[in-house]
Amino acid sequence: MIESLSFRTQARTLDHLGREQIADCPTAISELWKNAYDAYAQSVALHIFDDPEPVAVIFDDGHGMSYDEFVGRWLVVGTDSKYQQVQDNPADRGELPKRTKQGQKGIGRLSCANLGPLLLLVSKRKHQDFVAALVDWRIFENPFLVLSDIEVPVTRFTDRDQLFKLLPNLFERLTDNVRASEKKTERSERLRAAWEAYDHVALEDGQTPERPSDAIANTIINARFETRHLESWGVWTGESEQGTALLISDINYDLRAQLPSIDEDGNVKKIRDSFKATLSAFVDPYVDETASEYNSFYPQFSYEVKTWSDSNARLIVDDNREMLSRSVTDEMEHVLSGNVDENGVFRGQVKAFGEWRSLGSDYVIPPPKDYIPPSGPTTFVGPFALYVATYERDRLSSTHNDHDHARLREMPDELTGFLMYRNGLRVLPYGRVDNDFFEIETRRSVSAGREFWNARRMFGRVAISRELNPNLRDKAGREGFIDNRSAKALRTLVIHILRRVAYEYLGQSADLRQELLPDIKERNLKERAEVEKKRLAKKNAEKFRSRLRRNLPEITKIHEETKVLVDGLAIKDACDLDNAQSLINEINSKLSELRITGAPAKLGSSEDDYRQFRTRFSELQATVKALSEMRSEAIERIKPSSPEEIAEKQLKSLASRMHARLNFWRKSITALQQSEDDRVSSLFDERNKAFHALAMPLVEQVKRGRLSLDEALEEMGAIHEKLEAENENTFQSYLDALELMSENINIELIARQGTIENIELKDDLNRLNQLAQLGITVEILGHELNTNERMIRDGLMQIKTLGSIPGARMIETGFEALSQQLEFLSPLKISGSRTRRTITGEEIASYLRSFFESVIKSRNITIEASEDFLRFSITEQPSRLIPVFVNLVNNSVYWLATSRTPQPTIELSVIDEKVVISDNGPGIDPLDQESLFKMFFTRKVSGGRGIGLYLCRVNLMAGGHLIEYSNSRKFQRLSGANFVIDFKGAHFV
Repeated sequence: MIESLSFRTQARTLDHLGREQIADCPTAISELWKNAYDAYAQSVALHIFDDPEPVAVIFDDGHGMSYDEFVGRWLVVGTDSKYQQVQDNPADRGELPKRTKQGQKGIGRLSCANLGPLLLLVSKRKHQDFVAALVDWRIFENPFLVLSDIEVPVTRFTDRDQLFKLLPNLFERLTDNVRASEKKTERSERLRAAWEAYDHVALEDGQTPERPSDAIANTIINARFETRHLESWGVWTGESEQGTALLISDINYDLRAQLPSIDEDGNVKKIRDSFKATLSAFVDPYVDETASEYNSFYPQFSYEVKTWSDSNARLIVDDNREMLSRSVTDEMEHVLSGNVDENGVFRGQVKAFGEWRSLGSDYVIPPPKDYIPPSGPTTFVGPFALYVATYERDRLSSTHNDHDHARLREMPDELTGFLMYRNGLRVLPYGRVDNDFFEIETRRSVSAGREFWNARRMFGRVAISRELNPNLRDKAGREGFIDNRSAKALRTLVIHILRRVAYEYLGQSADLRQELLPDIKERNLKERAEVEKKRLAKKNAEKFRSRLRRNLPEITKIHEETKVLVDGLAIKDACDLDNAQSLINEINSKLSELRITGAPAKLGSSEDDYRQFRTRFSELQATVKALSEMRSEAIERIKPSSPEEIAEKQLKSLASRMHARLNFWRKSITALQQSEDDRVSSLFDERNKAFHALAMPLVEQVKRGRLSLDEALEEMGAIHEKLEAENENTFQSYLDALELMSENINIELIARQGTIENIELKDDLNRLNQLAQLGITVEILGHELNTNERMIRDGLMQIKTLGSIPGARMIETGFEALSQQLEFLSPLKISGSRTRRTITGEEIASYLRSFFESVIKSRNITIEASEDFLRFSITEQPSRLIPVFVNLVNNSVYWLATSRTPQPTIELSVIDEKVVISDNGPGIDPLDQESLFKMFFTRKVSGGRGIGLYLCRVNLMAGGHLIEYSNSRKFQRLSGANFVIDFKGAHFV
């Protein structure tokens, strides 16, 4: 007898297809987001609420479901994606292009079970009523239940406020699946028997302390879904007419771990890192509209994950294209991008060490010699795109500057990895830390230098599509591709391409690296030295300004107090002598404490304060000197009876002061040495372990036969050489510094002074370049003026032959004035006459009065010259000598006018066969006198370049002459500034 029987589906089948199939929580979320994408959502979100019983909500703005669609499709397990494509309604898409379905097996919706047992689904299609359903996935864990006996309570409603009025009935109907109604029907009897059997087995096996039916029923009864859980959903707020929300209660531990209220430990951190790494790059961030790449899709789909504590939201994940995008990664120093055709040939472009080595499709990598492309309809790979970018781990080997390299190293771990995207959405688990599909880390463990690529420092992806790569199919649990010929071929091709790029451009054996790396390292070492100089300069400047801010008020106070004490001081006897010595000691002690050294090259806003400080300091030193002179005079006059007691007291006072300062330095140095000793010891321990950690895997590879002895020894030698260089760079420089310190060489002073000089020299160089350009301009201008002068003169002569023409006289007068100015300019030209001739004081005085004629009249300034000056003479180049007097007189004119000196006078004289240029202006501040002849030093508020006096000294030195600023009374002809020139070979009558 033949019977026709059908399969009976146990309820647990759904549990196998859902909760037990999905790899983990982030994968489940990814599947649900893909469902939203298939529903033509433009955005999807996961919000987790930190309630007493936490709730998670996934909502989207897709086309939603009507009641009939929910019953006919959502509740039907295994709806085919091809059928869904046929059923696509253009109205569902809105303005979006048609999307390729991400779902294939019709079981993605069952991923909800992985997130939590209790699900409230709410959906709305445009112009349709809301539909809501309540599911508890634990019911499907009962192996004694038949699937058809489980009923899902479903309802429809028009207004959103009706949902929470209908919820109690939904909960009650759902509970009927666990606690069968009192009515004795065949279904209720089967339910009752199934739960009794399940409870009995669970309690006997010790699986749970309470009956599963009670646990499920109590969860359903105590579940809390509230309006606030939906307040961010556009459908709920009225911003959208369609979409779906999934509210989940009793959420799993991975979702709870995202909440701020959970106690954070190592395990929670690991869960959070994995969660962010899986969901942060859900949409392909490497799409470039300008690049011709296979399968490069930008799906117009945004996503986010937030947690809520009370009314405070915290963003965990979002589609952040500012942090990671093609524009960001294209700036990295190593980039590979291109396409692989159906035959496995790669064509694209490559950037290495900051420069594109091949562009467009010029870089060609054929497949491995033993590669045979699978060509069957169920085995072919199809064309795909590849893009990857990275950077050098070691800053010294990198072409990036410090800022960019640090920024790249600080990029969050969740953004790194070599990922896989299908039609623009991520394929899991590729690119996760625990997945090494392309054997990047495996090869790296064999030879990190030769293989180069590091998954934690890679930014990129392989782009495939459902259309071009249909044989790359996911496993049911979304744990990667089914391991068929197509997947194997894809892996082989990508591995081969990455290795070729490493061997040809990036790895330690690549010719390009060998060629470029020495220059890159040398350049980076120079840049690092410059950075360190700037850091030191900044540190010294900050330290200087801090001490200046602290010491200026103190020294001002001491200065005022000391002035009062000194004004009232009189040394009449031995007691007064003792008091005077105590005052000298006290002032000296305070000066020692307040002394400030290491002034930066550029004081900026602190310049006036420093000038005031130095003035006060100098005045206090002068006070000490005056007091010491008073003490000396008093000792001779008083002749104290016990001079040895005074000397011994002074010895004790000075010794006590010295001991106090030495103790302070000793304590500070000891504390710093201890801290540094701990740091260096830790560093030695770390470096001692480094070689073993890197080289030991090579021994293991040789043991397993995966690496030849020769290769292992070569790689071990390379590791040793690299670490030796790093250790020498770290410790030898440290040792050299200590040796210098042991010889009492002040390396801080050397570094500080070198930094100051370096800054000054750079500034001087820039200004000299500007000055050189000015000189060239004068040359060109002088040449052109000379040419034009001749043309004008000839033209005027022709005009005169025509008789008296109106305006001709005015033109002639103006021309003569211009011609005279040109004559004054000629001595200043760089290429002026090199001819030496006799120049007299009378000629110089006449030249100066003519040159400054207009200024003298407008400012009422007198230029006087003594008889001795007028009679002095010297044989010299005019272009060397005349500018010196022009500069000196010009400076005097400026300060006389600026200070509004009454009866302003400039005098040229001769004293002790030296020429003196004097004025009765404000003179020069003693603090500025040491810098007077330095290049670019100026106190002029405007119009000053700070090169005049420098050029005066240089011009005179070229002829063996000397110039100085004098404070000597002998040379102070007038009350202001007095410059003295000692001319070599001058004649004085």
